[in-house]
Amino acid sequence: MAGNAAVLRPFEKIPALNVATVLLVGSEESHRELIANAMLKERTDFAVKIHMTTALPLPFEREHLRPRFDMIVFLINLNNQYSMASVTSSIALLDAHFFLGKVCFLSTKGRHGKIQHCLVDISTVKDLADKYLSPLIQTELENEDDVMCTAKRLLNMLKICAGLVPGISSLYTGTIRKYV
Repeated sequence: MAGNAAVLRPFEKIPALNVATVLLVGSEESHRELIANAMLKERTDFAVKIHMTTALPLPFEREHLRPRFDMIVFLINLNNQYSMASVTSSIALLDAHFFLGKVCFLSTKGRHGKIQHCLVDISTVKDLADKYLSPLIQTELENEDDVMCTAKRLLNMLKICAGLVPGISSLYTGTIRKYV
């Protein structure tokens, strides 16, 4: 976890009223787009804003236009070593306060008996999620049901991270990390 050298800090900007903003970080554009489109299709009682990038840091010249990120989702394709390396290097550019319930890891391509073909061991991803006390969601994104279920789970977490659930802090997401 980066301290003073962090590029992104969770509390630098004022939150928008009834808006939740998520940053999807992952090397695979198709996965980011699938998740983003599914999240935007879901009906919510709050506005959802989604930003996407392949890796951190984000371009500095657009900093003044950038909103406050309520949650950051790191997408890791277990069939792509670059995907894991990109996430690992990006994590170093986050302020430690993001790891107080505002980060989630999402792994793909490691279930349904395909684990033997993975280039990234799922235990490595689990260890990373445990190290940063963050939830890990394992999904395939191979069919519409998988994508929609994953989007709903992320939206539920995002709503909490944005402070839109009365009486529940984003720290709550850390308590559910073993069950996601």
